[in-house]
Amino acid sequence: MKKTLYKILGIFLVLGIALYWIPSPREDFFERYPHKDEPARQLKAFLERPVKTLRVNNVTWEYYMGGKGPATILFIHGMGGAYDLWWQQVFAFENRYRVITYTLPEDINSLKGAAEGILAILKNEGVDSVIVVGTSMGGYIAQYLVDHYPEKIERAVFGNTFPPNKRIAEKNAKTAKILRFVPEIVIQKVGSRQFATEILPAAHNSPLLAAFLPSLPFSKKQFMNRYAVVVDPFYPRPFRYAVKRIPKLIIESDNDPLIEPELRTQLKQFYPDAQVFTFHGEGHFPYINAASTYNSVLDSFFSQKNEWRAIERTIGQYFRGRKQADEGLLKQVFHEQARLYTVRNGKIVEIPLARYLQKVREDGPVTVRTTILDGNVSGKQAVFTTQFEYPNGTTYQDELTLLKTKAGWRIVVKTFREVSDSR
Repeated sequence: MKKTLYKILGIFLVLGIALYWIPSPREDFFERYPHKDEPARQLKAFLERPVKTLRVNNVTWEYYMGGKGPATILFIHGMGGAYDLWWQQVFAFENRYRVITYTLPEDINSLKGAAEGILAILKNEGVDSVIVVGTSMGGYIAQYLVDHYPEKIERAVFGNTFPPNKRIAEKNAKTAKILRFVPEIVIQKVGSRQFATEILPAAHNSPLLAAFLPSLPFSKKQFMNRYAVVVDPFYPRPFRYAVKRIPKLIIESDNDPLIEPELRTQLKQFYPDAQVFTFHGEGHFPYINAASTYNSVLDSFFSQKNEWRAIERTIGQYFRGRKQADEGLLKQVFHEQARLYTVRNGKIVEIPLARYLQKVREDGPVTVRTTILDGNVSGKQAVFTTQFEYPNGTTYQDELTLLKTKAGWRIVVKTFREVSDSR
């Protein structure tokens, strides 16, 4: 009896070990999706294009680089995605933009590691700055890039994602511990069940989505490490000038089964200056099952004029005009009705623009370090804080009020004070 029991236990042990090492199956998109429509044709063509590899910190990254244009779009996939997730966006934008899309290596388990790989790809391709479009986990990585490397970001799109939070980690803490001991194929089966019962119905049971997601590569190591990226904490500083000046767009779905309403609300609270587009009833993957609308939303956002940059150009001319004592340049940036104010001996003093220009002319060119400290833009009005640091140690700060006129942004009010002046 004992021998029989031991044999049975041995069989179960062998079966358990075998099950643990059985890899999850990967399905073929073109077998699951019999339609020969435009999305299928584009995906087939895209998969035939060559990808590049790059070693970063002993990890191999795989990415696609293509397209043409003066600006570059970086597409960042979500937790279960790969570089080809964005095939419909690549075809929509590659005639006007360079495009980069990569697969996050399964060895990467932190935001820092993800960012290091991305920056290495940009450097390898000679790209100084990008428009970043991230979805889900990719939207979280995009927020990290905006916060830590704002000089690299021209615009940012946070799609179907969440802000830095403790909720996801706390809610899934026990499950994450258990999953370490669960066979890969079981994790894949559980994910497939969630896909069939929640994710797919939220997207109108899209045949395209139903065929494509199961074709993506999956491994337990990839799943666990990408989850580690999702819960990797960082503390964003969205009100810093370097971050505020980046135009942002939040894309969300009102029935997203993977992003809780509370987290969607928190994301918008984190970035109150961001534009928001809400899909109605399109689920977590609108860039796949509602690609035409998704691409139109991106296109509209990309084509909008960046008023922050326009104002910075005006202020840059102001800086150069003062440094070079260029009265003509200063007349271009100050409105003819502009007023200048300061405080002397506790009293407000108004300085006519003509008097200010005369003073600049009399003083001549100066050596001074100029900086934009902060700024806020509201429609056709803006208020910016600037600083002038002179070699003798004197520092002045300006509060500039600008209005958008037919001729562009013009300074209409300048108030200034010496920083050390407590009067």
